[in-house]
Amino acid sequence: MTQQVSKPPEQSELQPDIAQPQRKRFSKAGIYILLVLIGLLIVSSTSLLMVSLAQGLTHPVAGAATLTPTQQPSRAQTVAPTATTDQNVTSTPTPPIFTPGNAIVPPLQLPSGRYLVYEQQDKLYWISSTGGLPQVITAPGYLYNQAVRPILTSSGQLLYSGNGIWLTDIFGGTPQEIATLDPNKVITSMALSSDGTTVAWSTEPAGGDGVIDIYAGPLTSPTRVFEQLSSNCPCFRVFAFMNGQGKQGNTTLLLTDGQQSHEAKAIQLGLWALNITNPTPQPLMDEENSQQGPLALAPHSNILLYSSYEGEVPMPSDNSVPDDVATLNFPNSLDMATLDGQPLTLNSSQVLLPEQHDLSNRAVYHWVTTPVFTLDGHMLLYVEFSSQSQAPYDRSSALFEAQV
Repeated sequence: MTQQVSKPPEQSELQPDIAQPQRKRFSKAGIYILLVLIGLLIVSSTSLLMVSLAQGLTHPVAGAATLTPTQQPSRAQTVAPTATTDQNVTSTPTPPIFTPGNAIVPPLQLPSGRYLVYEQQDKLYWISSTGGLPQVITAPGYLYNQAVRPILTSSGQLLYSGNGIWLTDIFGGTPQEIATLDPNKVITSMALSSDGTTVAWSTEPAGGDGVIDIYAGPLTSPTRVFEQLSSNCPCFRVFAFMNGQGKQGNTTLLLTDGQQSHEAKAIQLGLWALNITNPTPQPLMDEENSQQGPLALAPHSNILLYSSYEGEVPMPSDNSVPDDVATLNFPNSLDMATLDGQPLTLNSSQVLLPEQHDLSNRAVYHWVTTPVFTLDGHMLLYVEFSSQSQAPYDRSSALFEAQV
């Protein structure tokens, strides 16, 4: 496994601090829409833009060993943010986003016939890659939920949540309501099988007390498959469907623990497997370790990215990070393992980014956000950041890539 970085996170001057912190083939249009949707969600949820990968460092991984970064030559292809202009923006001597060595990279040029999908103020929009005015996507009942992001299907439809579960065509048509939501409930998670035919989601009482429900099944007829009292944690949420051949990938859910958050907050700690035909959750991670949790499942495989240690990061006092993101726990480590066997177990674990403990300065800690696998599952992208040890707790970030 190799790794590149656009710009290492900057560290502030060391100061004492006692606090520690589907299987179905995609169309080309669908691929571009999905990539852009993921990118925009990353930007909106973290206030970070992805910078060029023209040059960087590499972290090879062998077994559980972690090696020292080494300089690597530039790649032939680069990724850069789309150039934008804003008459209200004032130029600054030091731009907030720059490449290693201040290298100049060309703007990202998207071919015609491609579209961007994004969310703004509880509405979904699409816009052509060649410009023009944004168009509102017909999405009745949609509500922004940091923990339940819209999912683009392989057929180009959008699965989203709000006052229920809905499926809509991006360019028109009549939205289909998959399920309604009781007024006193909130949707806390949602997943779609790799073949796009089976959906699963969880609900919790909006007021905190009551019953947690998990629903799963075909898009045309999902049913409740599991329920528990909200006071009897782990409070399960849906993380993903296991990937499998044909319908085999539609019967096993991976669950996490929302830890009684009782709100639309992206909390996912611990990991359990649930066969919807025999719904008894089976633990896949050590239940005594409440600081580990899954991060992403590679497409078309059962390679799991997870963190063995998640922790709190100081919330920037200048409002530079949205509140619903700033208050989350962030991974301090990255590990990869394979989910296989009967019963399921985590095997062949590798360390990509090691844990940090008992450091005297908060600014030395590294944290990870928005890890994403590419559609072919062969590359992992993630943002690594550090936080200053004093107010306003500014964050310095870098974009990494790792070959899987």
